[in-house]
Amino acid sequence: MNKSIFAAAAIALVAASCSNNAEEVVATETAAYTVDVAASNVEWKGEVIGVYGHNGAVKLASGTVEVADSALVGGTFTIDMTSIWPTDSASYKDQDGGRASDLVGHLTTDDFFGIDSFPTATFEIVTATTDKVTGKLTVKGVTVDEELEITNMTVSESGVSFTGTLVFDRQKHGVSWKHFVKDYVLSDDITITFTVVATPAA
Repeated sequence: MNKSIFAAAAIALVAASCSNNAEEVVATETAAYTVDVAASNVEWKGEVIGVYGHNGAVKLASGTVEVADSALVGGTFTIDMTSIWPTDSASYKDQDGGRASDLVGHLTTDDFFGIDSFPTATFEIVTATTDKVTGKLTVKGVTVDEELEITNMTVSESGVSFTGTLVFDRQKHGVSWKHFVKDYVLSDDITITFTVVATPAA
């Protein structure tokens, strides 16, 4: 009798152990996507506090996205800093004296983004929740943890799209230019807005 009880208990223990192991290896399926750089864009915005601001765009060079349960769980984005361009007011269009080109020339110097030495910037997702991801933003060779707020997230058989916005401190990345007019203060905050369209990875 005791032997039978012991055998039954042993079998139950083994079965429970197998059941627990099965639960441990079960993971939510993750789907991989490739960013469509032609359909995606990145916008930027900075300002001289209380005086004027500039906004513009840069292009994505490449990117990947990972999604599980209709939420972002991973991804990397490479930004082509050589494509930086202002899109704000008519006064910064080339036909008005080439001032857009002048601004770009300034933004590409070592005073700002040092594009000759640092032609790309990157953002890598590390952790994620439904509406926010934390990742590593690398600008001008300096990597800082940043949060990306996610909105307009859609997932379908044809792909993924979303908007993500982050605000980073330019001083932390060595972008330390100060305005030449004494009373003008360039804000340390630069806003980046990603509009991403991605298709299932091959």
